[in-house]
Amino acid sequence: MTFAVITGGGTSGHVIPAIAICEALIDAGHDASDLKYVGTIRGVETSLMADSTVESLFLPISGLQRSFSVRAILRNMALPWRLLRSRLVARRYLSQWSPQVVVSVGGYASEPMSRAAIAAGIPLVCVSYDHLAGLATRRQAKHAQVCAVAFADSNLPRACVTGAPVRRVLRTLHVSEYRVQARQELHVSEEDSLIVFMGGSLGSQSINSVAVDFAQQGSVSGDTRVSILHICGDRFLKEPMPSVADGVQYQRVGYESRMAAVYSAADVIVARAGASTVAEIATVGVASVLIPWPAAADNHQEHNARWLSDDGAALLSDDASCRSGATLQMVQGLVGNKDLQVSLAQKARQKGDIHRSNELVKVIENAASSALS
Repeated sequence: MTFAVITGGGTSGHVIPAIAICEALIDAGHDASDLKYVGTIRGVETSLMADSTVESLFLPISGLQRSFSVRAILRNMALPWRLLRSRLVARRYLSQWSPQVVVSVGGYASEPMSRAAIAAGIPLVCVSYDHLAGLATRRQAKHAQVCAVAFADSNLPRACVTGAPVRRVLRTLHVSEYRVQARQELHVSEEDSLIVFMGGSLGSQSINSVAVDFAQQGSVSGDTRVSILHICGDRFLKEPMPSVADGVQYQRVGYESRMAAVYSAADVIVARAGASTVAEIATVGVASVLIPWPAAADNHQEHNARWLSDDGAALLSDDASCRSGATLQMVQGLVGNKDLQVSLAQKARQKGDIHRSNELVKVIENAASSALS
């Protein structure tokens, strides 16, 4: 009998937490062969799960296209057929696998398997790591046995605070022990202050502009040597390289997979406030300036960021401040203030205690055991 099916995908914001849950269950003693993952054939999971020991199923379901292009309209017209086919496939595999529990990380890709679990009476665990849960999670939560949430003030029913699912390599990371090696891997001098600018998988024009301005001006503290790692997003890689101020080392990449090295080597992170990013910053303990994406549904990225900033565990900025130059001044001030960096990092790591715990695994196991009782 399969122990658990983990479902959800489409974007790395859903797939990475799903992988993290698989890792946590394996770390707790469950064999990879007793776990299954269900996502969408149109998502990044087809590549991210390629080397996983967990068996994967990719459904034909796709998300609603909000564009009015001919291609988007045609894809939306095919949605009912894709949804019906995905639901039928999900039911067939659910019957074949007979899992003790289904775990949903949300997103449109989670709908077919979650609905199949509800119809079959199999315990459903909804995992919500955003401060405000998405539409799919809110709908599924009405029928879930338990909702595993990252924030104590969640309004989901039957909520249990478990922290967010974070990849094993970050849950077990001690940045001080890995720092020297990480800087060697990233070609950063041990003496430099390293500032990492990253705008998520697609990149952020606002954060990129601050990174360029910082590279051109450097730190306000004349005796601070600065290195910049600018993770700009593949779509921005062809933009002209900036001129760089004296004493500044600048590296630009479209994407960086070695996030354990990035977090260990960094003195300051400047980033969007997606749920996974905020959870990772807290889990490893690093000083950060968070700039929520203003177009996020229900402004949920600001809520994510304030979980840290309201407790002095991060600095909070916004896109308007990126344009006015206020964010640049904030970053420059933080780079020149080692005491503040240490304080932010320590408080962030304290907030991350819940993410490093085993509470999420306990909730999933408890839900699974109820199916056998």
